[in-house]
Amino acid sequence: MDNQEYNDKYKVEEMSEEVKRYCKAAVQVQDACNLSGVVFDFAKAMHAVCEDDRRLNKGTDWKNQHPIAVLFASKIASLTRCEYDVTPFYRAFNLCDRIVKAEGE
Repeated sequence: MDNQEYNDKYKVEEMSEEVKRYCKAAVQVQDACNLSGVVFDFAKAMHAVCEDDRRLNKGTDWKNQHPIAVLFASKIASLTRCEYDVTPFYRAFNLCDRIVKAEGE
């Protein structure tokens, strides 16, 4: 998808004022160092994105790939050091999976 297609998919003029405020927060969060704060703000931001989706009827992919979601998810990946190295993900997944299996799901 090129820049024009992306801009057509996420039209600023269709965004609610609340989502526009969270766009600012998504940019500002790039300097954050507190994972829990980022996650709490991400949840609030996604609530606003979901409200826009309900109004615009865009769908799951639109929400999952929304610029706000991308920026927050990128910051979370950075803070958890999963950005370029998938080893932490697999290590964490395997540990959690062992716990689930040990508890009988």
